[in-house]
Amino acid sequence: MRRVVLTILSAALLVWPASASASPSEESMDRLVALVVERLDTADAVAAAKWAAANERGIGPTIDDPAREAEVYDAMARLGNSRDLPQDWVRQVFSGQIEANKVVQRGLMVRWRFDPATAPSTPDELVSVRPIIDRVNIEILDRLAAHRAELTAPDCAERLARSVFGVFAAGRSDALHQAALARAAASLCPA
Repeated sequence: MRRVVLTILSAALLVWPASASASPSEESMDRLVALVVERLDTADAVAAAKWAAANERGIGPTIDDPAREAEVYDAMARLGNSRDLPQDWVRQVFSGQIEANKVVQRGLMVRWRFDPATAPSTPDELVSVRPIIDRVNIEILDRLAAHRAELTAPDCAERLARSVFGVFAAGRSDALHQAALARAAASLCPA
């Protein structure tokens, strides 16, 4: 996986800046990356909910949730199967999304430990965030099915890099979220 992340980052340096007019395949990559960003945006709320729950119980926050992760993997594998997507690829993609989300959660929790004043005071509950994650997961799966040929092409990493670095260039994310985006995007090209 590290090699794929490095490939995406290296390819992006070679192709950035992208041309002003995007091809249909680049637009499809842009939409897929936008969905990944939308899913990553939930990491802040998830971290805040876990942080608050841990503080209420007087224990350290737990980021890993193997039962929930297994639910996501199984549900996405079943849905992927109904779209004729290889189960290994679907699991790889959602493992990447979950691990990237945890990168953000860990980073935020470290920040909050060292600067408690920056911790959210009124976080959303996980039950309000999960429907968003579930919806975006299905949309990601639909994009995988609709653009399978592009995502399995040899230049997948380079085309994804254009979209990822487009997000970076927009300046709407910090280094933590950028690292997580690179991790999540790397899982989109089949290994």
